[in-house]
Amino acid sequence: MIAVLRAVETKRRGRAAGIGLTVAALAIIAAGCASGSPIPSPLATGALLTVETRGGLCADGPCGMTLVVERDGRVHEAAKPPNDLGHVPPAALAALDQAIRTTDFAELKSHRFTGLCPTAFDGQEVVFEFGAPGGVQRIATCEVEVDFGSPLFVAVSTAIAPFVSLPIP
Repeated sequence: MIAVLRAVETKRRGRAAGIGLTVAALAIIAAGCASGSPIPSPLATGALLTVETRGGLCADGPCGMTLVVERDGRVHEAAKPPNDLGHVPPAALAALDQAIRTTDFAELKSHRFTGLCPTAFDGQEVVFEFGAPGGVQRIATCEVEVDFGSPLFVAVSTAIAPFVSLPIP
């Protein structure tokens, strides 16, 4: 009987210690959350940038292409292989990544395009897809009034200039 009582007492002490550790861990987590320390967002996956030009007329039909900038700086067309075009220089890639991470896409999208889309008169629309930390952000020049002088689009132009020129209105 004494052995049974000792076993019960030991088990109860073990539970109390386990509860104490759980409470201590929760207190540490709560203190970290309350400290205002930023919680890092998960790294985005997929392409860093995709630029699609579409519209206009070329000799063999509608014009257009899709350029992809991967997170490692590799640049390629989305058309069937071989489609590698080269690499974005490291400094331009870092500037592009930083610009994407810090852009307020909700603010950017709030400037609606109100003109006539260039595709209506043999011009081109440009569709940008940015691999932002919160997910892919799509900006189309016939939907959003794009400020090509903004830091984001300066970084885009700098990164892709060796591979394609943007039809800036």
